[in-house]
Amino acid sequence: MTHINWNELFYFNPETGDSSSTPQSGYIGLPTYGNYGGGGGYSAGEFGGHLLTNLDGSPLSYTQLLKVGDAAQDPVDKLDYLFYVHDVMSAQAGPGYTQQQAVADMNLLTSIDKLSLGHDAEARLYAGVASLGMIGDLGIHGDLGLLSPTQLLTGLEDAAKDIHYGLDHLPSAELAQALGGILTPTADPNTFAFDFAITTDSVQQELYEFVAMNALNAALDLGDSDYTVLDTGFPFPGTTDYALTYNVVTHDLDLLTS
Repeated sequence: MTHINWNELFYFNPETGDSSSTPQSGYIGLPTYGNYGGGGGYSAGEFGGHLLTNLDGSPLSYTQLLKVGDAAQDPVDKLDYLFYVHDVMSAQAGPGYTQQQAVADMNLLTSIDKLSLGHDAEARLYAGVASLGMIGDLGIHGDLGLLSPTQLLTGLEDAAKDIHYGLDHLPSAELAQALGGILTPTADPNTFAFDFAITTDSVQQELYEFVAMNALNAALDLGDSDYTVLDTGFPFPGTTDYALTYNVVTHDLDLLTS
């Protein structure tokens, strides 16, 4: 059973981190997941859906939510439950990108890193994309420093592994949807890309980025004769654009900067 809602899109601005339930200029359309995965106010199976919580506004446990929710309010799996918790924490954080929202994003990233998704190709693909989204969101808003270098590297490595596994193991029909709905075409007809950016506001954060991104790049290019060190902009703080590229013929996943 598919849990990625390929035809239920939200719209994301990769430059600002904002999301919307409707198309906007400069926004890209991405599929939602289960009943809680995705932006633009998607929750409880619909945009603007009602969140069930404890009386104090805190998230219900996985078991509690299954007991009291209806079909649209039940998480479809443990990954979807993590998205539910993130939705609740985001609601508590209020409008704008507050420090509380940054903590919610960091918690989602670290929770996904700890979750075992086994051989579920769909869940792993979406988890990887969501992890990169959280890292990008933290960076865009100057909160990358909330992550330790180890957390940043682990998040990036796990995201790349999950995306790679997902793309390699999706059924052919869903792979075609993923290549058109999550990744974008490149000049090479066999290669598709997922673009994201990391923004730093200090030399220390820039160093974290340099070490983490080049460790990830080295792991992806292990044994490749054309391996080169990535230019992340170090030591100057700012925004660096990246792309995870996937070749559907060779199944090779690479990390590039632009």
